Amino acid sequence: MHIPGGYHNREAYPLVLNFHGHGSNASVQERMTGMSRLADQRNFVVVYPQGSVGLDMRTGWNTGPWNYPHVDDVLFTSDLINRLQETLCINPQRIYAVGFSNGGGLTNILACKLAGRIAGFAIVSGGMHPVTGGCRPSRPVSLLEFHGTGDHVVPYTGNRANDDEPPIAAWLAGWVSRDGCTGKPTILALEKRVMREQWSPCRGDTHIILYRISNGQHTWPRRGAVPDADGHVLDVTPIIWNFFQLHTLSMSNKPAL
Repeated sequence: MHIPGGYHNREAYPLVLNFHGHGSNASVQERMTGMSRLADQRNFVVVYPQGSVGLDMRTGWNTGPWNYPHVDDVLFTSDLINRLQETLCINPQRIYAVGFSNGGGLTNILACKLAGRIAGFAIVSGGMHPVTGGCRPSRPVSLLEFHGTGDHVVPYTGNRANDDEPPIAAWLAGWVSRDGCTGKPTILALEKRVMREQWSPCRGDTHIILYRISNGQHTWPRRGAVPDADGHVLDVTPIIWNFFQLHTLSMSNKPAL
């Protein structure tokens, strides 16, 4: 848990839950994303949950594959939010979730199951498997995803051999449908090898955004990383925070415990 300098209990702080990938851990996720430094600059609390050990003896989150942990990570996340709200001054309208790889897969599940508590979701190189019980969020959700077309761990075109991971385009189409987005996406060429696709308007003033990185690998792109984020200069950590700042949970949404 990283609390920004100058924290005091007279102000309600945004909270970001930052989930690590399969075989990784909370400390690595903190170093890889650089989000604690940003939290000090932008004045929010960031927590790096630690996954359980699965049947393959590697840490991770229960997103479907048989060898991943067989635990209730949705309930764990809900309990974690409860505990943080009991001990810190957290703004209940500004709680966010972000994850890398397997942690991104959990973030996708949380978008389906805890949309009543979490205001926005971001995924980097996410491994999205079919959601047990289906994906029926309690409200339209805003979701941001970064994915490289050269990712060999979580292929952009999908991987049926790994618990039927869908192509990113098909996964996005599911969220576009759930959010009731109309029209084709707006496509914008950004930095070297990066295309930004945004679907809007969507119900509830939500947004679905994809950063598609041509030949990008299974990494967390970050300016100043060594090596430099797969050869491009996209820095996703501040992009994610700027995305989160656009979205606040309406108090009319009842918590989904």
